[in-house]
Amino acid sequence: MEQRGAGPHPGAPWERASGWRVRALAAVAAGAVAGCGPDSNLNRLYPDLVVAPEALSFGGVVVPYDAALELQLINAGRATLDIGSIAMESGAAVYTVSPATAELAPDESVAVLVTFDPATYLDYSTDLVIGSNDPEQPQIRVPVDAQGIDGPVPELSLDPLSVDWGEVVPGMPAQGLFTIHNTGTGPLEILDGSGLSEGSAAEGVFTVLSDPAGRTVEPGGSYPVIVEYGPTDALGDWAFYDVRSNDPLQPEARVLLVGNGGGSYEYPVAVIEAETVAAPLQTVTFDGSGSYDPQGYEPLTWTWTLFDQPAGSSTRLSDVGASAPSMFLDAAGVYTVILQVENAIGVQSAPVTHQLIAVPADDLYVLLSWNTGNSDLDLHLVRDDPALYFISPDDACFCNPNPDWGESGSGDDPQLALDNRVGYGPENINVESPADGQYHVKVHYFQDNSGGSTEATVEIHLSGALAASYSRVLTEDQVWDVATVSLPEGLVTEETTENWESTYRACQ
Repeated sequence: MEQRGAGPHPGAPWERASGWRVRALAAVAAGAVAGCGPDSNLNRLYPDLVVAPEALSFGGVVVPYDAALELQLINAGRATLDIGSIAMESGAAVYTVSPATAELAPDESVAVLVTFDPATYLDYSTDLVIGSNDPEQPQIRVPVDAQGIDGPVPELSLDPLSVDWGEVVPGMPAQGLFTIHNTGTGPLEILDGSGLSEGSAAEGVFTVLSDPAGRTVEPGGSYPVIVEYGPTDALGDWAFYDVRSNDPLQPEARVLLVGNGGGSYEYPVAVIEAETVAAPLQTVTFDGSGSYDPQGYEPLTWTWTLFDQPAGSSTRLSDVGASAPSMFLDAAGVYTVILQVENAIGVQSAPVTHQLIAVPADDLYVLLSWNTGNSDLDLHLVRDDPALYFISPDDACFCNPNPDWGESGSGDDPQLALDNRVGYGPENINVESPADGQYHVKVHYFQDNSGGSTEATVEIHLSGALAASYSRVLTEDQVWDVATVSLPEGLVTEETTENWESTYRACQ
């Protein structure tokens, strides 16, 4: 590329001005020949852009490092130079150019910083295009040679990101440990300036026994940093240990040090938003998205636990690591969930507990569960005459799940809401508004699929409250006459007859 003006830097104004002086002499000569008429250019002043150097060469830059080169733009003319654009022709994502525009008075210059930050292993060569009001060269192109290449790169990793000593008796120091790892391909240099910072701890409470500053950790290697905590009181202390290194992507990382509860340190806070009362067969959501970290170390991670559930329930939370998991309420009773959140540096909140009571909305609610898997027990609800077992439409069960029992619409009709065939249950039959009369609750051990003898449990709820609960051991083909429910009296009478064998396998 041919450039006007030879000055590579603003320290040689006589060289920078040479271009416009040559033009001025030429104009004088032209005026002597052509005369000094009204159209003469002799007295016109022009800006003159000079660029140095004429090309930029980054060569190969190891990903993910970056490199910067400087380009001088000089106005060697006699009028103001307006540079309207300084930009790469392509590859804008890996280049940064500053400034993007400039205005230069005569003999004034500006340094343009071009930074190359390769994203991957490609050739990013292009042109830097400069547009200005220089009448002879309104656009100058500066070739840029640059490639992203593979090479040794260190990578800093700390484990763990927080060290908590728990309770330490003043005057009895205890040691803690975190480890600096180099998971990269180049030597990791731990720089001066690494050390304790911030925090509430008095000087000397935390003491670093194996200072890593100045050490080099080879690829795949590690260095243990031993810290001693010697509290002077039981009020709690905290501090950060900052690790500074030559890792190009993460030059600094820190470890939180906490002892005796941390004193003024504010731990993450777990928050649960959820219903406290719901009806069985509903799906409820436990929302933990309102949890937060006062220190700002986010994102948080969530850990949910279904701590307790009704004896007949086999439900589970949909996703114990989600911010707002859901859960199907398969049985009446009390469900207890616990949430604990952890911030981005591994500090956990105190666990928070939430209780939800599943209260049946139906006036008659019968629940069956059992204590073995691979076994199929069936719940039966027979109206009026217990001898109508397995007789349609009087026996509500798996083969007659929603019979028509009355004249007042569906409110007095039973519904087999859950039918479990693989073990444990639950199964349940509901009647929203049962008619007056007697209802006989029975359990049939339909099939033993290696489950063997099993203990069945039946709960009977009337108007949302638990009225009775019974348990009995059954073997395959046995029928257990559980209880009789009398309405409108609201009486539940346990049946004391022995289990009996049934040859029925389907509704008659």
